[in-house]
Amino acid sequence: MAADVAGLRRRPVLALLAALAACSDPASRDRSRIDAAWHRADLDRLLQRWLAHAPQPGGGFQLLFSRDWQPQPQPELELTGQARLVYAFAAGHEITGDARCLDAARRGADYLLDRFVDPVHGGFFHTVAPDGSPRATIKRAYGHAFVLLALTQLYRTGRDARHRDAALKAWNAIRTGFFEAGGGLVNECNRDFKPMGGMHTQNPVMHMFEALLALSEATGDKGVQAGARLLGDFVCYRLLQGQADGGARIPEWYDAAWQPLATKEAGGYIDLGHQFEWAHLLTSGAALSPVYAQVAERVLAYALSAGYDDNDGGCGQRAFPDGARTDASKGWWQQAECLHALVVTAGTSGRNDLWRRYEQTLGLVREQLADAEQGGWRAAYALPCKSGGCKDEQPDPYHMVSLHRAALQQAGALPATGAASR
Repeated sequence: MAADVAGLRRRPVLALLAALAACSDPASRDRSRIDAAWHRADLDRLLQRWLAHAPQPGGGFQLLFSRDWQPQPQPELELTGQARLVYAFAAGHEITGDARCLDAARRGADYLLDRFVDPVHGGFFHTVAPDGSPRATIKRAYGHAFVLLALTQLYRTGRDARHRDAALKAWNAIRTGFFEAGGGLVNECNRDFKPMGGMHTQNPVMHMFEALLALSEATGDKGVQAGARLLGDFVCYRLLQGQADGGARIPEWYDAAWQPLATKEAGGYIDLGHQFEWAHLLTSGAALSPVYAQVAERVLAYALSAGYDDNDGGCGQRAFPDGARTDASKGWWQQAECLHALVVTAGTSGRNDLWRRYEQTLGLVREQLADAEQGGWRAAYALPCKSGGCKDEQPDPYHMVSLHRAALQQAGALPATGAASR
């Protein structure tokens, strides 16, 4: 009892010392503003549900579920979704140490490498049938970016050289099959990597940049680093549109010559969630070029000005290049990317205005998106759900796992990863 009383007497003193330490250490003070316990708890809920329902006996994943986790018809397995779940489980193991996550990620990667790989032309098919036979044999840069990210995260987590080698082999196929001479990416190719033509979009460029940043960090490969730099420079020097107030934006759709679609009627828009996504990716890639941090700050400024809701937190979905009214409806993944950008950029800059918005948007996510009853997130396409803006489905966990991983890393609850030897 005496020891317990002494311990109680010491607690106020220890709390005071901790507070003084935080005052003298701005980084520690900033880390304390991240609700690490909530990020970890929400991640655990997500992983437990997906582990219980997604893995299939053959190694692939069931991805389509109603909100209460009833499986929905899945006539084919699509590359992007399968790869995103491999990534989510591999990242989940890195954070939690749960061996089931690593096992599911490895089985999922085996399925990708066994069933989706094109044995003739290389690269990965877009879809396969439930029996694993090829169905849509076209090649899409977007799906290949997620394969690269998944294999990289699995190598970083499990340290199996087989996954490193598979990632580098995939990178070689991507480099020769999708990269354009000026730095952009072909969106879609035939089975033999002959470009199919048509419009361009920045979306596969963004996720390929994300995957190459991760692969460069994990392997130290100079060619991978050069590929990331080529894409980053293409966006910063070719696609970026400066604004009169100093902000800058990255349009979503372009014609065959990479000229942005100029009006809403023509299909042109600026995806606000992707502006936040670029803000945190360019911040993370700042070691490649000092320009990237500056561009990240400008893109974030635009995203906050054009799409952030300073009354209730969170962001809208789309702005338009010709001044048409912004679509301010709040979708689930846009809120995840908004929160992701805020926690990364606030942690990097220490700006109080960003921390205020992080706390505000976290409140929105906790109240309206995190589904405590079912363990996933609400599939919101226009919050609030009570107005009918949510679908009866489970959104895949890629955006949420990436958010939680970044928040826990910023909070010091996840070790920073460094380059590994090849």
